[in-house]
Amino acid sequence: MRERSPYKRRIQIAVSILSELSKRTGELNRPYVVDFLRKTYERQGLQPIRGKALPQDIYDKEMATIYVVGKHGLNLHEEYPELFEKVFYLEESYEKAVENVLKGDFETARKILKEVSSTGVIDSNTVARMLRIPLTKLVLGFAKEEEFATILRKTMEAFPEEEATVLKYARFYVAFKLAEMIFRGEVKSREYKEALKKALAIRIGFPKATPSDDYVKAIAESVFELSDQDLKDILKKPSEAANTSDKEKSS
Repeated sequence: MRERSPYKRRIQIAVSILSELSKRTGELNRPYVVDFLRKTYERQGLQPIRGKALPQDIYDKEMATIYVVGKHGLNLHEEYPELFEKVFYLEESYEKAVENVLKGDFETARKILKEVSSTGVIDSNTVARMLRIPLTKLVLGFAKEEEFATILRKTMEAFPEEEATVLKYARFYVAFKLAEMIFRGEVKSREYKEALKKALAIRIGFPKATPSDDYVKAIAESVFELSDQDLKDILKKPSEAANTSDKEKSS
């Protein structure tokens, strides 16, 4: 029987990283910490939270995990404010943007994202990185699905030009949640998987956000370390699955 939480080891590794960082707050910078995170994950055989793609900046994105555990799990932002100012300034900004989106202050949210965008404009990568904060809070147990669903809908209101990005992220969440439920042993047949896939998409308010089995499989294998044997009775074989498009390369 699998461990109850598929995130237990991820959280433990995040805590150990934060423990090391707290000893050297004064000498740290973000590039160093991102590299330290990468080396730690590689040594531990742990994959970042991700979809099918493996972008070059995936470990910079995975800083969201360390940030969420540090702030919402351990309240380290109160004890080590300098660490968060010097290292987790992007995550702090993304979370502030989310808070303003929820409040309906879309103008402030847009201003924050423009300031942290590497190009100075709000693009799909910037919006996806903002959404990664509430997604990480949700999967690690620091937020409710209803709140995440509200954030997705409000983000579409705040950034109507990024509707495709929000839909992509909704699809990523459905695929991720389905992979997690397969890991937990809660999904054991193709029929139930198909029904659940549609139900999850409807539940978060995006009925069209149903991922292909190929996408679910990629997440199940990389993040949850499931094998072909674990998945063969639940997911379609690659030859049976629909072609995966670029819309499933988010996160």
